Parts: sequence; C-alpha cells; structure tokens
Amino acid sequence: MTPQVQRFAPGPSAVPHTYAAAEQIFAEALRDFIGELCLLDGGVLIGWIRGERHGNIADIVSSSAELFFKESVLTYADAADVCLDWGRSMQVVLDLEFAAEPMTVFFKLVLDEVFAGVAIQRIVAEDMAALSLEGFAHAVSQARVGHA
Repeated sequence: MTPQVQRFAPGPSAVPHTYAAAEQIFAEALRDFIGELCLLDGGVLIGWIRGERHGNIADIVSSSAELFFKESVLTYADAADVCLDWGRSMQVVLDLEFAAEPMTVFFKLVLDEVFAGVAIQRIVAEDMAALSLEGFAHAVSQARVGHA
C-alpha cells in the first residue's frame, strides 16, 4: 500500500479547529523534549544553524529526544532557520520528523524568546483511519519511552 499524504482530519473532511487540536496534542507530548532541548545555550544553537552544522543539531535533537521517546522516533530533518526581524523577538525554527507507527509527522519547532510551539506541515500514513484524532494521540503516546 502506498503512503497517503493528508492534512489531519478526524473524519471525512478537514476542519481547521480539529487540525489545531492535533497540534495541541502533539505540542503537549513534546513538552519535555522541548524543555530538554532548550537547555542548550541559544547562542550555540544559532551558531550551528548559521554555520550549517547539521550534524551537531541532529545530535542535540537526538540526545534530547532519547530521554522521552523511543530510538529514532524524533529526528532532525536537516533544515533550520533563525528569524531576526527588527522589532520582534528572535526565533529559531527547526524542521523535525516524528516517525511512529502508523504515521510520520513533518513539523517545525519554533523556539521564540517568549514561547515554543509546533507547526505540523503534513502527516503521512498508509492507513487514513490512523489519522483520527484518537489514533493520532494513541500513536504519539505509544512512541514514548516505557510503552511496549
């Protein structure tokens, strides 16, 4: 069966507020990982991004994720950016992948001076039924360390 790409939907049609609910579930599940990642000095991370040190970024993402998620579930997708807009707080954006049966979630992790957030770009799954809100939450939960 070929993988199908679709925005998150709990039923037959995509409803924007439901997609936001999936991002909220996902962000909550990543809270510990994000906290661990933020222990890295921001200047160091920005230097790695500007210097295109993707291996270093991948290592720190992997190290931060291994405490909370099974091996290779959460990985760096070799793309990052630093947004330095005049009059706004600086933002670091990392492209990440979350691969857990039965889906892969491609998303951006946004680290700002005042907040951290996730923006799901797309979800790929072989079985579209796995993209229900409950199926999504279950897959994310099962990817945590300590679940069989």
